[in-house]
Amino acid sequence: MMGIVDIDKINRGNVEEIFTAIDATTTSAKINCKGYNAILIDAAFSGAANWTFKVQGSLTENGTYKDCYKLKDDGTMALMSYQTNASRIFLFKGIPDWVKIVATEDVDGQTVTVKVQPLNI
Repeated sequence: MMGIVDIDKINRGNVEEIFTAIDATTTSAKINCKGYNAILIDAAFSGAANWTFKVQGSLTENGTYKDCYKLKDDGTMALMSYQTNASRIFLFKGIPDWVKIVATEDVDGQTVTVKVQPLNI
């Protein structure tokens, strides 16, 4: 006999555009991720570029936002960040209730539009 799948545990939040065609390093407003344990980040470039995306978090809405780290398989810690030079969607797991996304322009010349979606995995 199969168990029951609890759909409420695998839900996704709304998609929100946090940056529209930015061309310089920018930090997002706070993103409410209460009830979710991961976030998808969709970065769409206007051309070839090099940007780094980093997750900062806080346990409370008005707390101090700090860089988030994840535990790697080898027992070391790694910054929740990703550098890319092409449009991609990527996932960060184990996030706090409140996050901000920092988009750092590593190479001048292209704009990026970023959407986020909190979810449970």
